[in-house]
Amino acid sequence: MAKGPRMTLQTQMVLRQALLEPAREWYGLEMVQATGLPSGTVYPIITRLEECGWIASRWEDAAEHEDTGRPRRRYYELTPEGTQAARLALAKAHQNRATTPVPWGSLRPGTPGASP
Repeated sequence: MAKGPRMTLQTQMVLRQALLEPAREWYGLEMVQATGLPSGTVYPIITRLEECGWIASRWEDAAEHEDTGRPRRRYYELTPEGTQAARLALAKAHQNRATTPVPWGSLRPGTPGASP
């Protein structure tokens, strides 16, 4: 498996959503709707996750979309390795966020955590 993707907040959102049901297939628009992120953000993340081997994809059968009169969907699913890697990466990102000090200048009076 290739090196994992950069753990941006958006990537973390996509991974958290996928991990809710790791064995379930989903299509891109479902992920867009579930995360609230724009498609121009979600699809490149999906592509990077697939390049890393964290997710696999397949096109739906032509009969499925022809019967309903909609465009053909590409379905995605976390791979077993991707499920494990995503859980570890999210745990590490959470740990890093919890231990990263806040710069002194970023706290202004009246904000939570600021001195009076």
